Amino acid sequence: MFWRIVGIVSLVGGAIVFYILGTTSLPSPPQISPPKSLEFTIYLLSTSWLISSAGVKIGLIFNKPWMKLSIFSCICFIFLLINMGLMQAALVRETPVPEPQPNSLYPYNLVAWWFVSWFWIDLLVIITSWMKKRWQSK
Repeated sequence: MFWRIVGIVSLVGGAIVFYILGTTSLPSPPQISPPKSLEFTIYLLSTSWLISSAGVKIGLIFNKPWMKLSIFSCICFIFLLINMGLMQAALVRETPVPEPQPNSLYPYNLVAWWFVSWFWIDLLVIITSWMKKRWQSK
């Protein structure tokens, strides 16, 4: 029952974040051109992470903790963070980073909260599934 509640709450929270991000106008970034391969990699990893992590949450609702999908989701998330760091490093070399305004950080904080919360849920699914298998084998 606990995992069903976690699955439902996290999917609803993700939908709310998607809605807020879809209706919030973001500040216009300076004209920069990141490497196309890095941009494609981030797009591919973020789409893979979103689909696999949403699949994990749906699995929780149906009481099927998909451990392999959770592992894939966590791997996508870790590589997404690495590639976003590479993108940030490339952008800092091109243009100086302006001082952000407090109100402009809201959407980015929301996305960070959503990404991290879903990552931790996926990680907990892996840990609990592993512990359950370990205890059943004894």
